[in-house]
Amino acid sequence: MKIFTLLVLLLFIFNGSKSFAQEAYNSNKPKTLTELKNSIQKILKETKTPGAGVVLVSGDETIMLEGFGKADIEKNIAVNENTMFRLGSVSKVYVALAILKLQEEGRLSLKDKIKDLIPEIKFYNPWEDKHPIRIENLLEHTTGWSYWHFAELGSDDPKPKTLKEALDFYPKSRTSKFIPGTRIQYSNVGTSVAAYIIEKVSGLTFEDYIDKNFFKPMGIENMTYLQTEQYKKSGAKLYENGVKLNYYNILYRPSAALNGSPKDMVKMIKFFINRGRINNNQLISDSSLNRMERSESLSLLSKYEIFKGCGLSNFANYFNGFIYHGHGGSLPGGNADFAYLPEYNMGYAVMINGGDEDAVNKIASLIKYYQTKDLVLKPVAIDHKKYKITIDPSGYYTIINPKFELTGFFERIKYVQKVWFKNDTLYSKRLMDGNSMTKYIPIGNNEFRSANAERSELALINDPLDGNLICIHAYLKKISPFWAYTLISMFYVFFIILISTIIFGLLRTLVYLFGKKKNKTALWVCIWPLITDSFIFVVALSIFLTAKTRYDYFHLFGTANIISVIILVCSICYALASVWSAYYIFKNRRVKMSKIFYFHSALAAILNLIFMLYFLSNGLIGIPIWI
Repeated sequence: MKIFTLLVLLLFIFNGSKSFAQEAYNSNKPKTLTELKNSIQKILKETKTPGAGVVLVSGDETIMLEGFGKADIEKNIAVNENTMFRLGSVSKVYVALAILKLQEEGRLSLKDKIKDLIPEIKFYNPWEDKHPIRIENLLEHTTGWSYWHFAELGSDDPKPKTLKEALDFYPKSRTSKFIPGTRIQYSNVGTSVAAYIIEKVSGLTFEDYIDKNFFKPMGIENMTYLQTEQYKKSGAKLYENGVKLNYYNILYRPSAALNGSPKDMVKMIKFFINRGRINNNQLISDSSLNRMERSESLSLLSKYEIFKGCGLSNFANYFNGFIYHGHGGSLPGGNADFAYLPEYNMGYAVMINGGDEDAVNKIASLIKYYQTKDLVLKPVAIDHKKYKITIDPSGYYTIINPKFELTGFFERIKYVQKVWFKNDTLYSKRLMDGNSMTKYIPIGNNEFRSANAERSELALINDPLDGNLICIHAYLKKISPFWAYTLISMFYVFFIILISTIIFGLLRTLVYLFGKKKNKTALWVCIWPLITDSFIFVVALSIFLTAKTRYDYFHLFGTANIISVIILVCSICYALASVWSAYYIFKNRRVKMSKIFYFHSALAAILNLIFMLYFLSNGLIGIPIWI
């Protein structure tokens, strides 16, 4: 089971566009600042998170600016307001701000085609003539480009690359997999291409432009995209699964390398809640911030509420009827969340030096409860309207946009679900989880919310490439019932075969060693399925003994090393052994041996052949995963 446990973890690594858990405040709703602080301490202890920096701002008042726990466990250094944390994808916020500022100055437009601005940056968009990639596509993640590739994650060069050098490192990520502007697919490289446009138009490096036009005017002293001397001095040490990590040199710095302290975040929050004005200086207009908080690049999907809050490096988050805006971030050993409530002039930031993203989510939920507990929402009229459902989604579905191609074979199994209509209500049930049934209520034409949600969570869309799709934090396409249950069956049968080949192989070996009749052919009939599966065991064991943190996965899968080469070789050997095993067992179908042993070997060989073909179709056989 180890290999699938490990692969499940890969589905969530480096998750910049994060989900926000609300269950934390259900059992503990802090009514006072003291209760909130005690709850934060409790969460850090429960999640084994070393330390946190927390900021709460309301108007011009800083409600909380405090450090919790340890910045350095070994040296017993406590977190304080000047402790610098790694902020991950919060970095993207400044890319959008810079683009908007340049647009205000008339130096570019969000509608500009990137091929006209930066022809030296190669990308492949099969639909470029009719659906060109524009700047707004880069910042709203509607280019169709990849999330990350492991080669990009595995790049950890302590000598900072220029942005052009970084973009030249792995151009294959810049291939559109769907028509730009028709779906959202979170892409880290897209943001950094936008940052390169900033360099090209301004004549400054991205870091210098942000420092000159935002950090300095905002009074931010230490926030940086680089490992500066100040960061080395006051940066929180990073920890994940009890392992202390070194500084991770991210390839695309504008997308995920930002470092900042709680004190820095106070000024960043005030900048947003004061609508671009700070220190009596209007750095950017309110209209630009309004544009930042909404989506405009999704032409066909702009009518759906579920997509409206996906702005320029800015995502809406709904909490008890209140709409927060901001961005989260995650990287090995660090997680962060920055959000603000523009209508009520308040916001918060949470930063931790631990790898458990759930810790940030729980703290954020408590903060949002505390901030909104005394606010009064405008009454919302009960909607009794019957909406027109023009797409019948009934059937079986699986995901078509996995985050990583390497783990796509598992995501396609994990997301298999049954969808059906009953009494004008939509139901969805994941086949991998018998208790996962969700009830969806219509709130618009082809748009739904779950019974406990406040806003749209599911939309039935008609995609120009794949036809009718379900969008629910992922894009799901209809498959046949046969294929749905085949995928689920393959998952469970895979483990059964792995275990049973060990049992039958060992038993047959004992019979051969201690029995009176020495039948080598019968022995090999039972041993070949075990040999085939042994390559899976070698891969699983190699990963389990090597990878303890997300950074280990980045290095393991993203670079040429002994483990990634072992994976490559074992994938080829598994494919060859599965073919040979099936051939050998069929060839010796008349061998004299126990029928139970023979039929088990024959079944194992056939199933291994099926598994191999599935892995092959998902690009896992004989392909160097680091390129």
